[in-house]
Amino acid sequence: MVLSAAFDSRTNDVESSVAARGDLWRAEASHSSSNSRGGGDGGAAPLFLVQLGPVLFLRDTTLLFPVHLSKRHLIWYGFERKNGVHSVCPAYWTARRRCFFMSMICLNPFACSFMDMQFPNGQLRYVAGDGFTARGFLPLDGGGIVQAHGKFPGEKRLSFSYKNGSGGSVTPTVQWPDKSLSLGLTQVLSWRRCGLMLQPALQLSVCPTFGGSRPGVSTELVHSVSEEASVACGYSHTASPSAYASVSLGRSKLNGGATSSGLVLRVDAPLHGFGRPWFSIQMNSGLEF
Repeated sequence: MVLSAAFDSRTNDVESSVAARGDLWRAEASHSSSNSRGGGDGGAAPLFLVQLGPVLFLRDTTLLFPVHLSKRHLIWYGFERKNGVHSVCPAYWTARRRCFFMSMICLNPFACSFMDMQFPNGQLRYVAGDGFTARGFLPLDGGGIVQAHGKFPGEKRLSFSYKNGSGGSVTPTVQWPDKSLSLGLTQVLSWRRCGLMLQPALQLSVCPTFGGSRPGVSTELVHSVSEEASVACGYSHTASPSAYASVSLGRSKLNGGATSSGLVLRVDAPLHGFGRPWFSIQMNSGLEF
């Protein structure tokens, strides 16, 4: 079971979620509320999901259950009670699961509302009303990796990342239609031993941006005191200069596993003489039975 909550004093946004899962079941719920200074409550209705084996219930109005199952492909039938929409959701993956395809096709009216295609070197996704999103990467023989990300319609980004043996990396990135060029530079200043591994203890990042809507330079310094604690501070010299400092306690395991308790506290301050500092806090706690 994983519990998490976050609060931002600038917008008064509160987000909370709870997730629990077992071998054959899963349950998740989240809630977000916004009480901005403009007045009114922009909170959204809570979301929840319950899965019992291959049967999926989503937000009390959508039901998905399988009509065909096999080792490499399956078909779900879906019904959305709120709008009375019937849909078919086929999925297919290759023998070694290197490629995956999934789609949701509405039957009344007939339309494709969702499609997801995953490959070893990328992904292509379509969401009705939002357009296409494509991601891809290509490792190079001499070292480094080329990455591309694009949203149609929307912004596109092309970057190249290279790391050397001393803990430094350089990542030039081109973005359009913003027409900007960013040069991300990261260097590990000191290391600390964690068991048999060496991990960065002090790391400095500098990222100048040329052109576009937000030109300037941003810097960040991160000090990892231990596996359970780290301190970071940063400065952004743009049209609206700002600085921040954060403290992180605890750490989490990724991919939906058991999560240890943790807390992240961040304080941001504008440096142009207008506005007040604001803070945000994130908490998570995990229990495993």
